[in-house]
Amino acid sequence: MSAVRPLNAVLEAFERGASTLDEIATRTGLRRDVVLAAVDHLRRMGRLEAREMTAGCPSGGCGSCAFAHGDGTPGCGASAASLQRRGPVLVQLSLRR
Repeated sequence: MSAVRPLNAVLEAFERGASTLDEIATRTGLRRDVVLAAVDHLRRMGRLEAREMTAGCPSGGCGSCAFAHGDGTPGCGASAASLQRRGPVLVQLSLRR
């Protein structure tokens, strides 16, 4: 039985089109925490590029926000719309060529 090389397995999963940590874990058979550590290490090595997708309060205010409650009140815990980012942050990972 050959040993699994997490960094190589994660890179190969990206090359074959995996786009989420869960998808990489499924394709490689690695635990999600191992995938997360491998992605972080590959990013620090410069093999993966991480770009934070910009986010913030929508110009329409809390009522037009994806995180808002049904009654239009903020779902992120803010008292009102803000220019600062709140809530989950989407990060796009890609292979560095």
